[in-house]
Amino acid sequence: MSAIAGPRPWSRASGRERLGTVSYHGLMTAMVLAYIFPALWAVSMSFRTDENMFAADQLIPHPVTLQHYARLFEALPGLGQYFLNTVVIAVLGTAGTLLSSSLAGYALARFQFPGRGVLLATLLLTLMVPVHATLIPQYVVFRELGWLNSALPIIVPLLFGTPFASFFFRQYFLTLPRELEDAAAIDGAGPWRAFFRIMAPLAGPAYLALGLLTFVSLWNSFFINSIYLAKQSSWVLTQALQSLIGRYTAQYGAIMAGVTLVSLPILIGYLVFQRWIVRGVSMTGLAN
Repeated sequence: MSAIAGPRPWSRASGRERLGTVSYHGLMTAMVLAYIFPALWAVSMSFRTDENMFAADQLIPHPVTLQHYARLFEALPGLGQYFLNTVVIAVLGTAGTLLSSSLAGYALARFQFPGRGVLLATLLLTLMVPVHATLIPQYVVFRELGWLNSALPIIVPLLFGTPFASFFFRQYFLTLPRELEDAAAIDGAGPWRAFFRIMAPLAGPAYLALGLLTFVSLWNSFFINSIYLAKQSSWVLTQALQSLIGRYTAQYGAIMAGVTLVSLPILIGYLVFQRWIVRGVSMTGLAN
């Protein structure tokens, strides 16, 4: 039985195949450059002098200055507190989302119970409801609870999972064989032990992929935070950077320095976990 033929070597490829390969890689390169150019420009602006801030020939700054980073800490003396507030919301919100959503996704993927199809359909329908439609009722509830100007209105809802994350985990758990749980049941393991000892470790790529996506979303969030966190001591980093934009002027150098510093944790996390992130995202589409 012959093996499945893979792509032919470049030296044996036809002219049409070579043209297709070159066109594909050229298109991918152009898309990558289009995505990373704004980020490179922001980093470049953070190292430019005020005179060269908007010069078109300063992608590689000359001369290089660090004055905007010094100005950032001068303009935002509470930057450490804002950083801590952001870390608390991003870490606790991500952890709560992963735990609750993975449990919900596992139940939808494995357990048979009345109304499961209706529940799944309702879960997917909630993805179509814009966040602004429920913002006022939620704000009133949290105001009556006295939770405003704290991280609770942002973190607590995530402790009950999100529709997208629950569906994400459901799709991933469907790719794992049921025989693993059957073997665990024979050994006397119940559903909880089977989940935490077998299924959850096997879903590591899904946890990493969704964890980074959720973390990035919470780390960069501005709209929801600006609704609930009006007191300056409760601000997060995005609100602090926004405060550098005045009615008539803006400290562009300091803002770009802040954007660069705020983006570093996300960039480092992606570079470290990119292999597992791609695997987790790709495997969620293998089951239906």
